[in-house]
Amino acid sequence: MKKLLLLMTILVIASAGMAQKSERTNAFMYNKNAQYDKAKEAIDKAIVHPKTVDDAKTWMYRGIIYLNLVFSEDFDSIDDNPLEKSFTSFKEAVKLDPDDDLKRAEEIDPRVEAIGQQYFAYGVDDFNAGDFAEAANKFKKSYDVGLYINKIDTLALLNAALASVRSEQYKQSLDYYEELMELGFNESDVYKNMALAHRNLGDNDAMFATLRAGREKYPDDAGLMLEEINAYLAIGEGAKVVDDLKILVEKDPNNYSIFFVLGTIYGDETSEEMFDMEQAEMYYLKALEINPDYYDAVYNLGALYINESNKLQVEANELPLDATEKYDEMTEEANSIIKKALPLLEKSNELQPGNEETLNVLKSIYVRFNMTDKLESLNE
Repeated sequence: MKKLLLLMTILVIASAGMAQKSERTNAFMYNKNAQYDKAKEAIDKAIVHPKTVDDAKTWMYRGIIYLNLVFSEDFDSIDDNPLEKSFTSFKEAVKLDPDDDLKRAEEIDPRVEAIGQQYFAYGVDDFNAGDFAEAANKFKKSYDVGLYINKIDTLALLNAALASVRSEQYKQSLDYYEELMELGFNESDVYKNMALAHRNLGDNDAMFATLRAGREKYPDDAGLMLEEINAYLAIGEGAKVVDDLKILVEKDPNNYSIFFVLGTIYGDETSEEMFDMEQAEMYYLKALEINPDYYDAVYNLGALYINESNKLQVEANELPLDATEKYDEMTEEANSIIKKALPLLEKSNELQPGNEETLNVLKSIYVRFNMTDKLESLNE
C-alpha cells in the first residue's frame, strides 16, 4: 500500500510538471496558428510556474509571442507594452541559456533587431506628431536595443539627441551628443545643437567653446555660422557677427530672416558703434521684398521711421523761437518720414490686430494729419 501511495504521488508530481510543459507547448501551437491571444495566456502561465520559470525555451517563446502581438492588427491591443516584454523575454532566455542551445544568432538576435527597428518607427511617429519627449525615449530605446546585439545605430542616437533638444531636455541631449562624439560621429549639426543646448542651459563658456571647435572643423557650414550668430545676439553682441551674416546672405539670398537680423543690428539705437539708419532701412526693405507679410520687419521698419521722425521733431522743438524757417523745414522732414511709416504701421495692425502701442501711434498720426475718417474707424 505504501508503495502504491508513493507511486501515485510521483505520478501526480509528474503530471503537474507535464501540465506546465503542456502550457508551453500550447503556447507554441497557438502561436503557430496565429491565435496570439491564447498563446499569450498560455505562455504567461508557463513563465510563473516553478517547473518552467527557469527554462530558456519558455522565455524565448514568450519573446516571440509578444513580438507577434506587436505586429498583429487583431491582437496588438491586448497588452499595454508588448514590445518591451518581448525584449525582456529574449534577454531572460539568453541569460538562462549559457551553452547557446537556442542558437541565439539565428533565433533571437534577428527578432531583437526587429524590436529595435520598431522602437525607431515609433520614435518617428512621435516626432512627426510633435511629441518630442516621447520620441527621444523611443529613439534611445532603439539605440539601446541595438547595443544588446552589438549594433551601434548612430542614427537612432542622433535622433534621440535632436528630439531631446526639441523637447527642451538640454542636459539629456548633451549626454547623447557626447556619446556620439565618443563614437566618432562629429558632424556639423552635432556641434550646432550642442552649442544651442549649452546656450539654453546658460553655459556661455561651453557654448562658445563648442562653436569654436565646430567652426574650426566646418568653417563654411551655414548652420554653425547661424548658431554662432544667435549666440552673440543672445548676449547682446550682434556687432561681432555682422560679417558672418553678410556671408550667409550671399549663401542664402532668399532668407528674409537674415536681412531682418541685419536690420535689427543696424537699427539698434543703443549701439553707437552699429546704429545706421540707412543700413537698417535697406535690410528691412530687402526682407520685405522677399516676404511682404513678415510682421517683425514691417513693424520694426515702421518703428524705425517713427523714432527718426521723433528725433527730428524734438530737435526742431528745441530751436530758438525766431528760427521759424528752420523749424518748419525740420517739421516737414519729420512729417515726410511719418508718412513713410504710416502704411507700415497700418499693415502691422492688419497682420497682428490689437497691439496697443501700434494703435496709439496710429491714432497720433491720424490726429496730426487730420485724418478723421481713419481715426473714427480705428476707434470703432
